[in-house]
Amino acid sequence: MKKIVGLLILGIVLIYACGPTLESSQKSWDNNLKAIEKLKAELPVFTLFIEQKLADAKKAWNEAKSISDEEARLNKMVEANNILSGGTLGNLRNMKNKIAEVKKKEGDILKQNIPDTNLLARADKARLNAQTAVQKAQDLLSISQAEFDVNNIASKIDFAYQGLNDAINEIGIIANLIRDTNNKIKEEKNKKEQEIKAAQQKEEKAKADIKCEYCGTMNKPDRTNCKSCGAPLPKNK
Repeated sequence: MKKIVGLLILGIVLIYACGPTLESSQKSWDNNLKAIEKLKAELPVFTLFIEQKLADAKKAWNEAKSISDEEARLNKMVEANNILSGGTLGNLRNMKNKIAEVKKKEGDILKQNIPDTNLLARADKARLNAQTAVQKAQDLLSISQAEFDVNNIASKIDFAYQGLNDAINEIGIIANLIRDTNNKIKEEKNKKEQEIKAAQQKEEKAKADIKCEYCGTMNKPDRTNCKSCGAPLPKNK
């Protein structure tokens, strides 16, 4: 019983040890602020939206400073960091990487051997959907100032990002089906080759000379008795 309790306590300690700390949260905050400034420089049209999220994050961060309880303060710091790294702003930050991921997976599909026509049709459809998702995301990132509306931009960001995720999931399903189909074909081919090899070996053995067990003379496979000593010969199997 004491051993079980000890293990539970150790597990809890390890969980907390691997989680965020005040120091790591401060470091994350500093890195997030740098990333946000870089994002504004890369996507100036989105500045107003980014500034709104940044203001929300700074509000939470300043509230954390006034909290005396360390655990509650840490939770508030994590909340502030999550505003900058997660949610809609996180989707915007990760949009280009997600586009690159979709393109790579789409390219990987092209390299696959797809022997099944139905599967080929599904793969083509998945690639088309991926290309459409990428185009929508790229169009969003290149939106003009005149088209930008801070009131609905969040939904557009989330919609475009979800489209990229859906494309990745769809391609992943197709990739798994292609892999399973090719593995099945390979297994069937190996099985057939083994059957042919076994049949060939059996045929070769049937045509092989038979050695007499008594005198050691080699005899043609059609003989039933040794040509030298007359002893009965075993049959080739």
